[in-house]
Amino acid sequence: MKTLVLASAVAVLAGVAMNATARGNPEEGAVDPRVEAALMGAGLAYTIDDGDFRLNRTLADGRTQRVWVTSNTAKIDKLEFRDVWSVAYRAQGAPPANLAGHLLAENVRMVLGAWQVNQARDEYLVVFSTPIAAGADAATLAQVIEAVTLSADHMEKELTGKDEF
Repeated sequence: MKTLVLASAVAVLAGVAMNATARGNPEEGAVDPRVEAALMGAGLAYTIDDGDFRLNRTLADGRTQRVWVTSNTAKIDKLEFRDVWSVAYRAQGAPPANLAGHLLAENVRMVLGAWQVNQARDEYLVVFSTPIAAGADAATLAQVIEAVTLSADHMEKELTGKDEF
């Protein structure tokens, strides 16, 4: 009996994990009209970048930050969400331990979103990313974009002092 329950639990968790990673893949160049409507409703200018929405934001102090809102979505059961993200730092190789530790410590302070390190073969990106409900309204999407913008720009300024992203 115990084995049957354990096997059932593993099967259910495997199904949830597969469902959680299943992404809606729009046709090449297609965009999610829900995002388009929300951005237009919020009065936010954007361009399309490989099917995703790219926003070039200007902060009060004149600094800039580029933010993306993905068209692709992920689902966990009936919950559908997408990512809003921005790059704060890029470097060659692998991230040093002190940077990784700093980002983990910063995650504790974050109310919405988290720091990620996206590792490629020869470089890595430090990205601030926030999942948001796929059908978020204009006001909610605008607030999340603002939070991602400020978080990523703050970290970029802290790590480099530059305004590259």
